[in-house]
Amino acid sequence: MIKRTISGQIDKGDVNHNNREFIASNVDKYRVKDNITIVKDDIRDVYHELFDEALKEFNARQTRKDRIIHDYREHIRHGRQEKEFYEVIFQVGNMDDTPVGSDAAKTATGILKEFTEGFIKRNPHIRVFNAVIHLDEATPHVHIDFVPFATGQKRGLPTRNTLSKALEQQGFKGKDKLETNTKMWIEREKQELAAVMLTRGIEWEQLGTHNEHLSVLDYKKQERQKELKDLDSKTKSAEWVLNQREKLLSDIETTIDRLDGEYQEKRDTIESMDTEIAAKQSEVTQVTEELTAAADQLAEQQALIAESAGKVSQIKDINSIETKKTVFGGKITVAAEDYDKVSALAKKQIAAESHEKKLNEQIKTLKEEKAQLAKEKEELQKKNDEQAKEISFLKSVRERLNVEKLKSEIEEWKKKYNRLMEFIESLDLKEQLEKFLHPVVQVIKHKSR
Repeated sequence: MIKRTISGQIDKGDVNHNNREFIASNVDKYRVKDNITIVKDDIRDVYHELFDEALKEFNARQTRKDRIIHDYREHIRHGRQEKEFYEVIFQVGNMDDTPVGSDAAKTATGILKEFTEGFIKRNPHIRVFNAVIHLDEATPHVHIDFVPFATGQKRGLPTRNTLSKALEQQGFKGKDKLETNTKMWIEREKQELAAVMLTRGIEWEQLGTHNEHLSVLDYKKQERQKELKDLDSKTKSAEWVLNQREKLLSDIETTIDRLDGEYQEKRDTIESMDTEIAAKQSEVTQVTEELTAAADQLAEQQALIAESAGKVSQIKDINSIETKKTVFGGKITVAAEDYDKVSALAKKQIAAESHEKKLNEQIKTLKEEKAQLAKEKEELQKKNDEQAKEISFLKSVRERLNVEKLKSEIEEWKKKYNRLMEFIESLDLKEQLEKFLHPVVQVIKHKSR
């Protein structure tokens, strides 16, 4: 059976290069027309498709304007942790056994096309927006650009860009630095590519230490092994420091998120208490006004009673009063006009005394309510003051963390590290660097005799 090598790796990605918006030196411009575009979507549309709903939900929960995200793609592009998009490159064979233009290359092209279509279907948390098979270089290979997304996230957007979480949700959980979820995923995809090759009668040739069949990418890296060794010391040091800084930043951000949550919760409690205090104050004011009005009304009634008391203090029911007898044994007659006046005064006296009693009872009730409201207001104010002290403490803790300074230092280290990695990548040494830093130790089992 025919054997061919497989190359598969994650690359930094350049969509303009992949779509031949510009022509690099290793590209045959006359064969650009032969390239096969499988997917070509606008990444801006993809971000809207994946994250708009989650972004709306996230922003609706924010009470601070500085935490609102207006454009998630721009937020990721200028962020520190995630990339705007990722790219994987897969290749079958090398420039010696599968050169572009040969029958082997045509078979490899069909294999890569089928593999890419399957790649899109079997990766539910990988949104491929650009995929191109290049036939204008030495050997057929495919560039697959994608945006990873994880759902059901508790921090940040409920659906957000994160490669590690996306791969975890697809079942790839890394064990250590030698077996990360990314490496496990790439290895799985190589197995899938090998399965497609078998349907066309080609077996995967897995190379050991033999160099005669190295792929084009591996060959270029091997040529610069000496340069890689010179850079090894600095790279390991920078990588270690960066990892420590990123770990520290992650711990600090977790602490800040917790403090921010507590701060927001306390502030919401105070706002709720302020509202309740204002309501109680309004009730106290209303009761006071009612109490004042009742007192005024009582004073008016008491003045009226005092005015008429001298005249009718002994009169309770004018209709039952009898006149004195005359010397002839008869009754004294009273003029109708005088009788009506005395009767009216007596009735007003009785009504005023009854109303006074009701007002006194109402005033007593209002005073009791006012005292109770004042007590409740005092208790709420005490709780409010305690919450304010806790918020002040949380603010002081956050300020002492000096997060901005730590972030600035980490950014400087990242820039240094990125410059170093760009230099290494410009020499096509990234994969060899990884192998050199983390060599795979093979254990040889001896059969018992």
